[in-house]
Amino acid sequence: MISPSRKPKLSSTLACSIRRCLLAVLPVLSLHGCAVTAQLPTLQPVSVLVTHIMARAIAVETLISRVQQRLDTTHPLHKEVVSVGGLGPVRLGMTVQEAANAAQVSFVVSPTTQSEVCQYYLPEVYDPDKAAPTAPIDGLGLMVVNDQVIRIDIWPGSPIKTLSGLGIGATVEDVEAAYDEQIEVIPHPYTDGSYLTLTPDASGSNLYSLVFEADSDGKITQFRTGQLPAVTWAEGCS
Repeated sequence: MISPSRKPKLSSTLACSIRRCLLAVLPVLSLHGCAVTAQLPTLQPVSVLVTHIMARAIAVETLISRVQQRLDTTHPLHKEVVSVGGLGPVRLGMTVQEAANAAQVSFVVSPTTQSEVCQYYLPEVYDPDKAAPTAPIDGLGLMVVNDQVIRIDIWPGSPIKTLSGLGIGATVEDVEAAYDEQIEVIPHPYTDGSYLTLTPDASGSNLYSLVFEADSDGKITQFRTGQLPAVTWAEGCS
């Protein structure tokens, strides 16, 4: 049995022991708490996450655009319009090389050309996969004499239109309405259709003309712009 006189001393000893234990454990707990805190992931600001999402979206959009460009087989010149002086950047009077540079395409002699003096040049389709031209396209030809573009023909199947929005399939009435009294209509020399000729009144423009050929139903089957008299040649280079 412990005597009353020893109880205070025992209590004091026990309190000191507990105090020592706490002093020994607290630094460990403190270090352990720091370690746990260091292992927690750092959350990024919302603005950073939005930036990452936008960057990925732009990358996907760029990829889709490139795929669409590869699927788009429309020739660059098909997006141009015909005027009395030429087709888009290709102007009457240019050499073949000048026309190629202006349109950023290449031209080849038509395999059906029989004359060595007068020849038709056709624009080629560009293959982006092979980085090279492949084959001529249909519906468009440059009449060339002495290495000079003197006429540009638009044939059936071409989507090309004039500045007034006229193209293959338009009617005689459409042409007359677009150009009012500047149009001269005469019978076609080889068919039951007609010739519609536009000769501008502007100074210097009377060297060029725009000619539409219509069938017996009054539908435009082909048209061309060119220098006189070449633009009136129904046989082309034949």
